[in-house]
Amino acid sequence: MSFGRKKPGASFGGFGASATTLSYLTPPPDFSAIPHEVVVQYKNLLKKDSTTKEKALQDILAYVRRLGPNPETLEEAVIDTYIDLYPRLSIDDSPRVRELSHQLLFHLLNAAKKRMAKKLPSFVGPWLAGIFDRNKGASRAATDALAAFLKTKEKEEAFWKAVQTQVLEFAIEAIRETPGTLSDERVTTAEDLAAKYHRVVGASLSLALHAFKKGDAGALEDGLTRYLETDALWDMPKTDDSFVRKAYYQFLLALLAAKPELLEPHLQKVARALVHDSMKKSQSGSATDLLKALAALTKRFPQVWGTKKHPLQALQQFVAQGSQGGDEEYWLSLEQLLRTIPDREPPVNIVSAFLASVRKGAADRRETTGARNQAFKTYGQVFDIFLQHTPLSTSFLEENLVTLTRQYLHPSSGSSTPVPQRPEPLAATWVIVARHQDDETQAGIREEWQKMADAFTTRMANSLPEVSEGYQKSQASIAFEGQLWFAFTANILAQPAESTALLSNVVTTASAHVLRGAVDLLVRRNFKPFGAASVIQSAFRHSPGLCADQKLLESLFPADEGEVFDRVVTSQSLPYLVSDLNTITGGDDGRFGEIWSPLVEAALKLPDRGQAISAVRVLIGIPSAAPHAHQNSSLQAFLVSLWKAFVTGEAANSGRDLCEATLSYHILVKESLAEIANEIVAGLEVPTTRDSASAALELLLAKRRETLTENGGLHVRLVTNLLALTEISDGTLSAKAKKLKTLLDEQPTAQNHVAAILENHLEEAGPSSLDVDTLLQQALDALKTDIVSAEDIFPSSTVWMEELSAYLQRVPNPSLSLTSSMGGAYFLVQGAGNLSSAPLRRDSSGRSIPARMALFTAKLFSSGVDTSSLPPEFLLELVYLLCLTEAVVLDQLSVPQAGGLWNDGPETESRLQEFCDLSNSVIRTIVTACGDWTNWTMAGDSLIERLVNFMLHEAVGLKPKALYAAKALSSLLQLLVQTHGGAPANLEEWVTKLGIMRVAPNTTFATAAFLTGFGEALASSKTVATLCTRLVSELPGIREVSDGKALVTLVMLNLCMDVYEASTVPVETRKQVLALQQLTRWTENPEKLGYQAASEICKSIIRLLPGTKDTYGPYWEQAIKYCLELWVTSAAGSVQDQKLPYLHASLKLMQALRAAEDPNDDLVEALAEHKGEETAALITLLGAPHDDTASMPSQQVDALLARTVRRLQNVRLEDLEDIYEAVASESREIQRAAFGLLHNALPAAQEDINLAVVLDKKAANLPSELLSLLLNAPYPQDYTDEDLASFPTPIRSYLLAWHLVFDAYSKASFRVRNDYTDNVKSGKHLDPLMAFLVDVLGHAAAKPLNLDRAGFTTEHIRSYSIDLADAELPERDMNWLLIHLFYLVLKYIPGLFKLWYLDCSSNQTRMAIQAWMEKFFSPLIIADALDEVVEWSAKQGETASGSGGGGGADAQEITVKVSKSAREVTAGYPVDDDAATIALRVPKSYPLDPVDVVGVKRVAVKEDMWQAWLMGTKAVIMFGNCNLVDGLTAFRRNISLALKGQEECAICYSIIAQDKTLPDKRCGTCNHSFHRVCLYKWFQNSGRNTCPLCRNAIDYLGSDTKRRRPEHE
Repeated sequence: MSFGRKKPGASFGGFGASATTLSYLTPPPDFSAIPHEVVVQYKNLLKKDSTTKEKALQDILAYVRRLGPNPETLEEAVIDTYIDLYPRLSIDDSPRVRELSHQLLFHLLNAAKKRMAKKLPSFVGPWLAGIFDRNKGASRAATDALAAFLKTKEKEEAFWKAVQTQVLEFAIEAIRETPGTLSDERVTTAEDLAAKYHRVVGASLSLALHAFKKGDAGALEDGLTRYLETDALWDMPKTDDSFVRKAYYQFLLALLAAKPELLEPHLQKVARALVHDSMKKSQSGSATDLLKALAALTKRFPQVWGTKKHPLQALQQFVAQGSQGGDEEYWLSLEQLLRTIPDREPPVNIVSAFLASVRKGAADRRETTGARNQAFKTYGQVFDIFLQHTPLSTSFLEENLVTLTRQYLHPSSGSSTPVPQRPEPLAATWVIVARHQDDETQAGIREEWQKMADAFTTRMANSLPEVSEGYQKSQASIAFEGQLWFAFTANILAQPAESTALLSNVVTTASAHVLRGAVDLLVRRNFKPFGAASVIQSAFRHSPGLCADQKLLESLFPADEGEVFDRVVTSQSLPYLVSDLNTITGGDDGRFGEIWSPLVEAALKLPDRGQAISAVRVLIGIPSAAPHAHQNSSLQAFLVSLWKAFVTGEAANSGRDLCEATLSYHILVKESLAEIANEIVAGLEVPTTRDSASAALELLLAKRRETLTENGGLHVRLVTNLLALTEISDGTLSAKAKKLKTLLDEQPTAQNHVAAILENHLEEAGPSSLDVDTLLQQALDALKTDIVSAEDIFPSSTVWMEELSAYLQRVPNPSLSLTSSMGGAYFLVQGAGNLSSAPLRRDSSGRSIPARMALFTAKLFSSGVDTSSLPPEFLLELVYLLCLTEAVVLDQLSVPQAGGLWNDGPETESRLQEFCDLSNSVIRTIVTACGDWTNWTMAGDSLIERLVNFMLHEAVGLKPKALYAAKALSSLLQLLVQTHGGAPANLEEWVTKLGIMRVAPNTTFATAAFLTGFGEALASSKTVATLCTRLVSELPGIREVSDGKALVTLVMLNLCMDVYEASTVPVETRKQVLALQQLTRWTENPEKLGYQAASEICKSIIRLLPGTKDTYGPYWEQAIKYCLELWVTSAAGSVQDQKLPYLHASLKLMQALRAAEDPNDDLVEALAEHKGEETAALITLLGAPHDDTASMPSQQVDALLARTVRRLQNVRLEDLEDIYEAVASESREIQRAAFGLLHNALPAAQEDINLAVVLDKKAANLPSELLSLLLNAPYPQDYTDEDLASFPTPIRSYLLAWHLVFDAYSKASFRVRNDYTDNVKSGKHLDPLMAFLVDVLGHAAAKPLNLDRAGFTTEHIRSYSIDLADAELPERDMNWLLIHLFYLVLKYIPGLFKLWYLDCSSNQTRMAIQAWMEKFFSPLIIADALDEVVEWSAKQGETASGSGGGGGADAQEITVKVSKSAREVTAGYPVDDDAATIALRVPKSYPLDPVDVVGVKRVAVKEDMWQAWLMGTKAVIMFGNCNLVDGLTAFRRNISLALKGQEECAICYSIIAQDKTLPDKRCGTCNHSFHRVCLYKWFQNSGRNTCPLCRNAIDYLGSDTKRRRPEHE
C-alpha cells in the first residue's frame, strides 16, 4: 500500500482541522500542575527519540511505585496528563515504550482505582487495542493489566459490554487515521511510517471484531454502520500487512455470520474488495481467511461475482499462487467455496483452465506434503462439482488426469507436472470420472489404461541386461514403477464394486497384461531382470487374488523343471520371488516345501560361497521356513561352519548377517547351538580372535542366552574369559566384555562358580590371570547372594606362606638400614642371599602370587567383609601374612629390585605405595576394633595378643624371614602405641617375662623389634637401661671388629641408645668415654672395618657425643679424619648399596661434630685444621658418579650431602672443574648443590677474567665443561605431557646449565660478554633452547603461557631461586626457569635471539612470541638497557682510557640523558660551547624491532657525514647484540676521531662555525686554518684577499657567486 503526503490544508481522520488522540499533531497537554519530581520526564514523553521516552516512562513508573497504593498521594494532574499522552505512547514505534506505557497505566489503575474508573472512557480504547499488539511484551503488559481487574469470565463479558461503544468509537477513530496523521513524514522512514499505520488499523479491526462478538450487536449497529462507511476500510485487502488483512477478513466473516444486512448497502465495495482487489494482491498469511470470507459471502450474496466472468475464471490467478502459507486448510476452504458457487455447469474449457491453475498452485515449492495431497483431493472434487453431467473427451482426460497418472506411475525428472505423494487422491479422481455413463468417457478410460499398461510392459521389456553399465539403475526403476502401479491399482480395486465395475475391469485387465509381461521376461532372460521380479512381488503383496487367478506360482516354479531352481538362486530376483512364499501358498505347507527345499539344495551346491550365503540368508528369512530347516542336515552343517568362520573373524559381513538370521528365525537345532557355543568360548581365549568371538557371543547372548548356561563347565570357562577381557587395555573390548558379563548374569544358573574361579586365579599367576579388582568384585557379589561362605573366598594361608617363603630367602639390601626402623639389624641377617632360580610367575600387572593374595586380602578386609565366621587360627594367619607381606613390600618400595613381589616398572612405586597404605589402614582398623590394650597381660585370647606372640615366635634366629617377622612386629607395636596413646601398664613386667632384652642370636631381632616398636616408651624401663649399660661396657673388651660379637653389640647399642633423647643415655660418662676410645681406636685401621661396622661406629659416636663432648684427646681429630677417609674411599669407587650406610652415618657425624654445643678446644681445633680437607673431600664426593638415584637410601644420602655442600663458602671456580658433571646428575639434590656452587663461583671469577682479557689481549671463553652441558638439549617430542609436568632431571640439568652461562655474563665486561656470545653463536646453542621453550610454554601452538594468570610476577621474571623453586610444583618450577632464561636471553644475547626469530619458519610462533615478549619482557629489558646506559655514562671516563676504547684517551665524555617514560636516550658530544647530539629511541618490542637513531643537533660535520654516523650507530646497535652502550661508544668514537687534530679558527677562535662546519680553508704560507664563512667575512670587511695572520694573498673560492657563498648569506 502506498502512502503519500497529505495535501496542505487537508483534515486528519475526518475530524476537520482538529487532531485526534492518535495523531502526532495533537497539542501537548498542560504540564504546569505536574510535580517537579517528574515534570521533566512527562515533557520527555513528547520527544521523538524512543530511548528518551523509555527512560522517562521508567522514571515515572518508579515514582508511582514509590507513592504506594494510597490514592491521595497521587496528584490529579499526573493521571490526567498521562491519559492524554497514553494513546500516542501505546502505538509508539518502540515495542519497549508501548510495553512500559501499559505497565504505567496498570500501576495508575492500582494506585487510584476510583478516579481512573471515572476516566475509563478516555483510555479504554488504546488499552484494549494493546491486547492485539504483535509484540509479545507489549501485548502481555496490556493483557496482564486487564486480567488483574477482570479475574472471571463473567466480569470480562460485562466489561466488554460496558465499554463496547467507547471501544468502537476508538476503532472508528483509528481506522480513519492515515500514515501522515500518525507520524511526521519529514523525520520518519517509510518502513516505520507503514509499520505504525498497520499497527493502528490492525488494532482497529481487532477491536471492532471483539466488540461485535462480545458486545450487544443491536447497540453497536449505528457505530458499525459508520465504521463500514469509512473508505479506508475497503482498501484493506490491498495492504501489505498480513495481520491487517487477516483481521479484516475475520471481521467481514463475523458480520456475514451475525449481521449480513449491515453489508448489503456496501455490496459493491465488498465485491470490489474481495472479488477483485484481493485476487490481484499477494495474500500470503491470509489466503485461507479470504477463502472463508468469500465462501460465506457467496453463500449469502452470490451476486457479488457478477455476470461477466464465471467465478472459476475469477479464481484462476489466485488459486495458481497456491495456499500462500495456508497449508491443508486453504485447499479445504477452496473446496467449500467451490461448492457455494451457484453455476455448476460451466464450459469444459473453463474447468480445464481452472484445473490447470490448481495444478500450478499445488506445484508451488512452498506447499507442504500434506497441503499438496489435500490440493489433489480438491482437484478431484472439481470433477465431481462441475463435470458430473458433462461427457469427457479423451483429450480432456489426457490433459487433466492421465498425464498426472503417468507422472505418478512413471516419474520423469524433466516434467513439471505435480503429483501427489500418495495414490489415494488420484484413485479417487479416477473413481469419480468412472461414474460417467456416457460412451465417450468410458471409451476414453479403456483406451488410456491400455496405453499405460502397454507403455509399462514395453519399458519392462526394454530394461537393460545384466552386462550393461546401467543395469542396476534400470532394474531399480522398473521395480519402483511396479510398486507404484500395484499400490495405485489396489487402491482403485478396493472401492465399492457397484460404483467402479467398469474401472475395476479395465484396471484388472491392464494389471494382468503387466504381470504376463513380467513372467515372460523373467523366463526368457533366466530370471536376471530383478525389476520384473519386484513387479511380481508388488503384485503378490497388493493384489494376491489377481496373482492366484493368473496362476503365477505354476508359471514361475514348474514342478518338472529342476533347472529353474538353479537359475533362480543365482539371480538377483530370488528375494523378490520368495519373500512372500508363505502367503502365496495360502498355508499349504506341502506346496511351500516343494518350492523351498529345492531352492535350499540348489543354494548349498553353489561353488561361490558368498553367493550361497546370500541365497540361504534370503531363504531362511521366509516365515514358516524353520521347520523345514530343522530337517535339513546339510543346511545345519553349512550354518555351523559359517558360525565358526564368524568366531575366527574369517566371515564377511554377509556371513555375520546370516549368523544373526539363524538365531532370529530359530533355524538352528540344539546340537548345532551347543557346538557353536563351544567355538565362541574357545575363541575368547585366543587374542587374535577375541574381537570376532565377542561379537559372536554378543549375538548369541541377545538371541539364545540359555545355550551358554546349560553346560556348567562351559559356563565357568566363559565367565573366566569375560572377566579376563574386562582387564585388558583395549577400552572398547573391555567395556564390551563387561556388558556381556552383565547379560550372562541375567540368566539364572544351577550353581555358583565364583569359589572355583577365585582359587584358580589366586593360587596361580600368569598373563591371563584375572586382575585382583575383578576377583574382588566377583567375591563381593557372591557374598551378597549367600551362595559361598567368607572362608571360601579368602586365599589359602598355606599356599600364601609357601609362595612368600621363596622371597624370604634373600639377604636384604644393606642400604635398607637407612630407611627401616630396624636400622643396623639388616647387617645381622644370615641367609643364602639368592632367590630360587625357578621362573617367577606374575600376572599382567607384574604381581607375584603372594602379592596378589595380599592385595586381594587387604581389599576384602577394607570392603567391610564380615570375618566373624572365619576360624580364629585362619584369621590370625591371614593378618600375620598381610603384615609380613607389607614388611617385604616396604623394603621393595625403598629399594627397587628385580625379582620382588611386584615386578619393577614405571608404575611399581605407586602400586607398592597403594598396597602399603591399604594394608596399614586394614591393620589399624583391626587394632582399633580390639579395644584398649593398656590393661592387657599380653597372654589373652584377643586377635592382637595372639598375633604379637605369633610374631615373636617367628622372629627367632637371624634368617631373613625372622628379620621381616620382627619388622612386622615393630610396625604393629608402633601402631598400637599410636592408636592407644601409650604402652601397656605392665610393659616392664611383660618385657622381663619375655627375657628378650639381652644379646643372643635367637632373640636379637625380637629385641630390635621391641626397641624400635615401643621407642621412647621404653626410656623408663630398667631392663632396657641395664641392657644399654651392658652393651656400652662390653665395647672396650672387644679387641677386634672382626669379632662376630662386635657388630651385634654395635647394632644393639645404637638401637638401644635411640630409645633415649640426646644426652640422656643412662650410662655413666666414664663408660661412654671408654667406649668412645675403643670406637676411635678401631677407626685407625679403616681397611679392617667393613661397611657395616663403619656405619655403626659413626652412629655410635654420634649418640655418645653429647655425653663425651667435654673430653679432651685425639678422639675428635681421629673421628674427623675417619669421616674424610670414608668420603675419599667412597668417591674412589665402591659398591653403591654398601657405601650408602657409612656415607650417611659419616656425614651425620661431621654434622653433629660441627653442631655440638660448647665443644672443647680439641674438637674446635680439629674442625678448623681439617676444614680445607673437608671442603675438598666434599667437592670430590659431590663430583663422584652416583650410580642409583631411584632408591630412597640413595636419595637420603644425596640430600644430606647436598645440604652439607651448600654450607661451603668462598669456593674458587678452579676448584670446581669436576663439578660441572654433577649438574647433569640424575639426583635433583646433587644437581641443586652443584648448581649452587657454580652459581656463586662463576660471577666471582669474572673480575679476574675481565682483567686477563685486557692484559693478555686474548679472547675469553666460557668453560668447555659448561658448554658441553648445552649439547644435551632436550627435544619436546621425546617427552609426554606427563613427563614434562614432572620436570625430568635431564631437562632441569640443561636449563640450569644455561642459567650458569648467564651467571658468567652477569659480571663480565662488555668485551668479555661479546666473546661469550661468540662461543654461544659458534656452537649454535641457542636454537635448541628456544625450540624447547616455545614448545613447552605454548608459543608453537599460538597459546603462550599467560604470566599474570599463572601468578608469575616481575620478580619471577628477573630472578630464579632454586631453593624457592623446589618448593613449587615441578611443572611450575620448569616454567619459572624457562621464563627467567628467556629474560636472560633478551638481556644478554638479544642479537642471537633476533637471528633465531628471523630464521623461525613458523609465522604463528613468531607472532605469539613477539606479543608475549612485548607484554611481559620488553618493559623490563628496556629498563635494564637504560639502567646500563646510566651506569656506563657514570663510568665512561674509565672505559675511554681502559678497555672500552671509545675513541682513545683524548675522547671526551659525552653527556647522556635517559628518559625511561619516553624510552629515549639523548647523547651529546661537547664541541666548544655546543654539542653534537643524537637520540636513541627504543621501540616497545625491543630488542626485536631496531632502535631508532635520530640526529638532534649536527655539529662539526657535513650532512652526509652526519647521516652516515647515524646509520653507523644504528647498525652497531642492530648487529652488535642490540646493545645501546655499543651504539653510544661508536658515536663517541666517530666524532672524537673527526675532531682529533683540529685547531681553532684564527678569526673566530672556535672549532665550529655558524654553519656547523670545521675549519677547512688553510693558508698556504702560515698553514693556519679558517672557516669559510669567517674568511669570507674577513675579505668583505677588509676589502682584501689576504691571510688575517701573515697578510699573504689567499685564493678563497674563485668568483663570488651566490652559489658559492655561505648558506646564511
